[in-house]
Amino acid sequence: MAYNVPMREVPNPYNLAIETSCRQGSVSLGRGDELISTVAIPQPHRHAIELTPAIDRLCKQHRVKPNQIGQVYVSIGPGSFTGLRIAVATAKMFAYVLDARLVAVPTIDVVAENAPTDRPHLAVCLNTKRDQMYAAVYRMADHRWRKIIDPALMTPAELCQSAPAPLAVMGDPLPDFEWPGHVELLDRALAVPTSDVVWRIGRDMAHRGEFTDPLKLLPLYARPPEAVELWNKRMEITKSE
Repeated sequence: MAYNVPMREVPNPYNLAIETSCRQGSVSLGRGDELISTVAIPQPHRHAIELTPAIDRLCKQHRVKPNQIGQVYVSIGPGSFTGLRIAVATAKMFAYVLDARLVAVPTIDVVAENAPTDRPHLAVCLNTKRDQMYAAVYRMADHRWRKIIDPALMTPAELCQSAPAPLAVMGDPLPDFEWPGHVELLDRALAVPTSDVVWRIGRDMAHRGEFTDPLKLLPLYARPPEAVELWNKRMEITKSE
């Protein structure tokens, strides 16, 4: 949950953006409103091992000490369960140890920023499982994507019924579905979130004072982990016997 506090000049002028919701994570470093550099986490699916070294390399490359980072913008999901937990834990470390302020950036908004801006409507679909996906719908207005349907779990049929036409749809992957003629499926490569976009959105949110209390910063999960779902099903079966 975000709370609004004034944007103020701080003695620690650098800011950091973390994206670990997908297979290939990345981190970005900025100073004030200037994005300095972005680096990819070297190996996919190794956020738990590679995130802290990647941040360390990025800071050393630009001679930035950790205590100079005053704000951290973190992509909170939905996405990789492990990746999100590691990112949130790392952001909280900056808050508790170095008094950095935190911004929770919804991953679905990060992905939306990758879409072409010449379409009137956009649906971003994440965390696809079976015939359901976590989706939100946007309208292009004033050269920006404005959310008109809040993120929720839905089927492709429900999305097509509720969203305006024509509709561009972006996801990696999308469910196997016979999409109607008014729907354009965008290149799935566009559905990959990156830390430079997290940085840009996070910086805008920081200017609006939309910071998150470290105690309330949590990953955004579209659904429970598969292990939890299996456990709940077993408990239901056991109770019915």
